[in-house]
Amino acid sequence: MKRLILTAHIILWLTTLGFSQDIPLFEVADNSSLGLFPVFLDRWGCSASDIDRNGWPDIYNNKWRGRLESQIYMNNEGYFTDIYGNSPQLVAAELDGNATRTPVLVDFDNDGDRDLMLGTDYNLFMFRNDNNVFVDITDALGIESGVPGFVSIYGYEMSAWIDWDRDGDLDALVAQTNNPDFIFYRNDGDQFVDIADEVGLAGQNELGSDGDRGYNTCRIQWIDWDLDGDPDLSAGWKLFRNDDNHLTDVSDEVGFLPYHKIRFCDWFDYDLDGDFDFFMQGYDLRDEIWQNNGGVFTNMTQETGLDLFVDNGQASLNVADFDNDADEDCFFSINDHEDIEAFLLNDYNGGMRSFVEVASWAGFGLVGDRKGAAVLDYDMDGLLDIFCPSLDYGSLVYHNLGPVEVNNWLGLDLWGTKSNKDALGTLVTLYAGDIKLIRYTRAARTWKVQDNPYVNFGIGQATSIDSIVINWPMGDKQVFTDLEINKYHKIIELEPTAVDAQSTAMPDKIALFQNYPNPFNPTTAIQYNIPRAENVSLKIYNLQGEEIITLIADELQPEGFHSISWNGTDKMGHIVPTGMYIYQLRVGDYSTMKKMTFIK
Repeated sequence: MKRLILTAHIILWLTTLGFSQDIPLFEVADNSSLGLFPVFLDRWGCSASDIDRNGWPDIYNNKWRGRLESQIYMNNEGYFTDIYGNSPQLVAAELDGNATRTPVLVDFDNDGDRDLMLGTDYNLFMFRNDNNVFVDITDALGIESGVPGFVSIYGYEMSAWIDWDRDGDLDALVAQTNNPDFIFYRNDGDQFVDIADEVGLAGQNELGSDGDRGYNTCRIQWIDWDLDGDPDLSAGWKLFRNDDNHLTDVSDEVGFLPYHKIRFCDWFDYDLDGDFDFFMQGYDLRDEIWQNNGGVFTNMTQETGLDLFVDNGQASLNVADFDNDADEDCFFSINDHEDIEAFLLNDYNGGMRSFVEVASWAGFGLVGDRKGAAVLDYDMDGLLDIFCPSLDYGSLVYHNLGPVEVNNWLGLDLWGTKSNKDALGTLVTLYAGDIKLIRYTRAARTWKVQDNPYVNFGIGQATSIDSIVINWPMGDKQVFTDLEINKYHKIIELEPTAVDAQSTAMPDKIALFQNYPNPFNPTTAIQYNIPRAENVSLKIYNLQGEEIITLIADELQPEGFHSISWNGTDKMGHIVPTGMYIYQLRVGDYSTMKKMTFIK
């Protein structure tokens, strides 16, 4: 349906409010320069995450119906390479499953790379990431999700991950179309055990009249809405409180009765009062914002001007601080052929907070097929970009150029050690002058899409921060007071200082990193660090143990980080066959090795 709000209404609204901020400008990036070559096939959302944990966010561009293929775009410093075809078990599962919904990328086994849960019309799948090849381990984990009885579609809608039992790994809550019961898989390492009944989720999934859409309570995510330190559950219009590992439906108690036919929803502190508020998109031209007032929710849709915006073609909800002014905005992918995307800027002026639709001013002007979107800073410049799948355009990358008045920012890549490796369920609070900002780490945040899980803060014109307070999922707390702004920092749980993601600081131990890209063609980079000057050798072997080439031959190297490229040739200069290879680093008497895959 054509968006009902008209340009004249927008101008009147801006004038009435005395609109107080610059509007960020987006440009449509040249796909070919990014390695995103056209795929003119039907898409249905996407997921962004740093799959190989190399510091650059990657993209899972998932197919919709039919015997089509998805793409896995690996990001090598702003240039993408599709490695989907390297995972034949994943390809087969999607081809046989008809529709694919909500791929979620999480490190369920805490091995430092991100694995994949996705579902189809008929089954739920778990794939382990083995060197960027996704291997089907569904049966091995005891996951069951077949079609019961005469129900034709019992399809997976989405999963939401959290360390429910505080044992240091991630557990998965799963919602399915036509299934009145949620599935809640406790991760026991080598088995997933359904604990939905024992935590109070039996029969709690409300079924809708449209069995192929899965709205109502299938829109699930974990959020500590009462800020008591444990994860609570948001499920569409239902709200559950975590009472000593039992989920209690408190929707009536807190006045939380938005709307049953929900497309997308999310939680964020829209009014900057220090707690999480609820935003929902509904069918029937309905969008609402519910303000959290000490655990009681008030509908603020009219007060914020959100009722002036109505559009029934919404295909995503993406919440982020796109202009880095310290409050979070909303982007909607619009799936119709008559209207442009929607972009609601969160503005505060004259004591009033409002959402103002400024898409045409922000550079959004294309119409056509657009089904879902994910937020990621693909070029790691601190301005959050948007990836949007599209049948008409192959894909759309909205590159964020920022507002005219440049605002400052800070980004975090959190790594759990005692807690789960992805650090999901972490509450992060930033203080800068009179600014207080909160974030809660989640995967995924809503149906059909997964935004990159880095923690991003815009801080406006503040020139420094006072502190970052990190409350880790296992209960530990860390405070950092000296983080440099306008850069990303890698924060490792319980380490006394932050480690910048792009740091070249002196290493304190020998480390051999995973090559990138991997799999690769024609070249890949091998990186390592050494804590002091040593003789170094680096050799490539095939799986039979035969030496292919020596890249470094007993060379004295200084302490620090080192990188070398291999172009897939042997010692005679011939291209090696497609397959897996071993690269071995020897530093003095110490030796370590890793696997990599070459593709012709």
